[in-house]
Amino acid sequence: MKKIIFILFFSMLVVGAVFVIYLKSHPPLVVNGFTSANGAIQIEIENKGIKELQLQSILVDDKLPAEAKLIISKSEPFEVGTKIDNNANMSFHKITQVKVFPSQYIDRQAIGKQPQYYALQVDATAIHKVTIQYKYLKIPFTLTAQLQAK
Repeated sequence: MKKIIFILFFSMLVVGAVFVIYLKSHPPLVVNGFTSANGAIQIEIENKGIKELQLQSILVDDKLPAEAKLIISKSEPFEVGTKIDNNANMSFHKITQVKVFPSQYIDRQAIGKQPQYYALQVDATAIHKVTIQYKYLKIPFTLTAQLQAK
């Protein structure tokens, strides 16, 4: 009986370790691109996972930015020329205020009703590296992205 309990416990431990290793090697948050306008940079992010993720903090060139916001778009992606200010389909939040919903569950037909795209807005003129710390399934992750203009 003790042997069966030990085997079950050990099996669950191995499965849990494999799951954590898989998550760490395939992180759910990705940076899709960035745009710059009016002295601010918008970094479009996407949750490729199956559950929501919670942003914790953001570092710009290894320093805390003066101001960072999470922008949620209910209509259009963040591209050059996208009107962000005074747009009824864009909302601004603190980065820890709202969870980022998985993109595979977003209904792209519900434009104007549900969040469609997410971006981080940082007040800066030039950024070389951005580091985003977040939690996914209560596991801490860090995403570091090099931003290079084409």
